[in-house]
Amino acid sequence: MNPDGLGQSLPTLPGRAFCFRWLGEADLPELQEIFGDADVVRFMALTRLTNRKQAQRFLNSILQGFASGTLYQWGLEYRGRIIGSCTLAAIDRSHRRAEIGFALARRFQGRGLMAEAVPLVLDFAFKQLALHRVEADVDPRNKASLVLLEKLGFRREGLLRERFTDEEGFQDSLMLGLLSREWCNANRPAASGGN
Repeated sequence: MNPDGLGQSLPTLPGRAFCFRWLGEADLPELQEIFGDADVVRFMALTRLTNRKQAQRFLNSILQGFASGTLYQWGLEYRGRIIGSCTLAAIDRSHRRAEIGFALARRFQGRGLMAEAVPLVLDFAFKQLALHRVEADVDPRNKASLVLLEKLGFRREGLLRERFTDEEGFQDSLMLGLLSREWCNANRPAASGGN
């Protein structure tokens, strides 16, 4: 049973032209397509999903994370298809913090979808889960994610040198943080629905 009393699935978080929704078996082809794209996962500590079995294991880990309350991952549905996701990971209730991450299919990047979508998950984190802090661990080469996070109010807090490895060698990690009072004081409208 989910520790946040969310029942059997995450609530749907509706936006204007899309929604964040629960992921299921029917979404495996889209998950494999998104997370199988080397350009999409380039800056993630994630192995590319190159076949259905890997996509199934990925979905199973999402479902297990929900059941334990340590990872909440929504699918971003746009025009009837999953085109991305947003995640609250490493949810820590004793310290009231979590880490945010997001991914978007390459052909939908650059349209401003995540600028409208990510605030829905931040509202959920701060207002529904009553978290005090949301963190982001970003590869400094991922300029688009850094721009988005900083527009949303995240502050750079430190550089962790050579924290991860990829095919190019050791890579740095830039830590950003956003506090509940900073988010709420920014007079952002609450996400409609999802309560």
